Amino acid sequence: MFNRRAIEDIKTWCQQNKRKPLVIRGARQVGKTTAVRLAAEQLSVKVIEINLERHTELEPLFQRYKLDELLFNFSLMSGEQITRDSNIILFLDEAQATPSAYPCLRYFSEDMPGLAVILSGSLLDQALNDIKLPTPVGRIEPYYMGPLTFEEFLLAIGETKALQTIEMLQVNNMRLVPDSVHDELMAFVRRYTLTGGMPGCIQLGMDSHFNHAEILKHQTALIQNYKDDFAKYAGTQNALRLNAFFNGILRQVGLQFSHKQTNEISAMTSGDNRQLNAAIERFLEARLFYRVLHSNAGRIPLGAETKIRISKFLFIDIGLLLAAQGMPAQTVMSSPLELVNQGVLAEQFVGQQLLYSKKGYIQPELYYWQPPKSEGQAEVDFLFPCLNRVYPIEVKSGSGGTIKSLHSYVVKKQADQAIKISSAKPSVNQRVAKVNKVERPFRLLNIPFYLVHHLERLLTQDE
Repeated sequence: MFNRRAIEDIKTWCQQNKRKPLVIRGARQVGKTTAVRLAAEQLSVKVIEINLERHTELEPLFQRYKLDELLFNFSLMSGEQITRDSNIILFLDEAQATPSAYPCLRYFSEDMPGLAVILSGSLLDQALNDIKLPTPVGRIEPYYMGPLTFEEFLLAIGETKALQTIEMLQVNNMRLVPDSVHDELMAFVRRYTLTGGMPGCIQLGMDSHFNHAEILKHQTALIQNYKDDFAKYAGTQNALRLNAFFNGILRQVGLQFSHKQTNEISAMTSGDNRQLNAAIERFLEARLFYRVLHSNAGRIPLGAETKIRISKFLFIDIGLLLAAQGMPAQTVMSSPLELVNQGVLAEQFVGQQLLYSKKGYIQPELYYWQPPKSEGQAEVDFLFPCLNRVYPIEVKSGSGGTIKSLHSYVVKKQADQAIKISSAKPSVNQRVAKVNKVERPFRLLNIPFYLVHHLERLLTQDE
């Protein structure tokens, strides 16, 4: 397998003198278990894996916080003597099967601080919400994993030259990128779009010289595996309805999701709004979808002024979205990304990079902004907080693509900078926003898709 940021972060955590148990959250098959194994291997530390799905009989011991008895059981299961100060990583995987393991981490933290404990489970949040167990506040370190970012993808496939090229670019020099270099980097963006960021798909791509038919077959199987999980937490009777809700939301990715769409999906699936809303929460807990919330963008944090009833959704991964919606690979290869499927794919790409552009211990979240209905303007696709400012982001066609919504934001929020993301070469322009005879000058950063993950660096260096 390949290196990625999570492996380095786990190594850093493990080497801390004072560490708390690490809780890794992420959807199934994003590489949580592999990251732990590779981190331990690189540190030359033995990892003791306890798959809690196979050992549900441990639940009563977790409930009663019987730490010494748990260690003895772990020793018998692994064949390794485990003590409070063992120089190992104790990895408790599939923790949704024994949810009491989560609150028990408090006592691992307090009574066994010398033992490195990692807990993970793709459906953990669902189990915790169902049972309403106490949270070990202040006694754990959270960590969030998703698919590989575009940067990690380039590293995985050995394209270090492309990575170095991207690192050289800054706001004051990016306009100088030669056409040939820009085209080469955009070709990597298209390859990432087709392959996606799921580790298994990337490994298969590397092994098959990126044979898209082979990758597509694996992506289709992975989507079906996610659907098969529905029965685990919903029961057979509800699994069919969840599958219908899943397909309905999948068709709405990148589009505004309001009461109207809720009614339409409910009617098409013979369900009701309450069932659909419950299903959405399940999908969000499993991290199959991410909700992009509408924010008034009045202040940071953006989550302080949100409207849950107005939102839109992103899927877990761009490659899986391409497979699930049946978009032909030829379309991606022959058209600018922002023009494919009415821009939905481009918005998924940008959102997916922004979700995991922050540090791993920060919960991924995204927001967007929409002007009042009376103005009749389209939404601002994303809001990006950086350096105590909020930058509006539009994903638009490079040559055309009006940016009226950015004009509206600049005037209403008195902003002096905005960001446009497209397939075009990077540049910086001075513009004048005009809304209802009100004008305001602003600077527009034109950023290509391959620089999205570097937005924070670009904006910080530009100060």
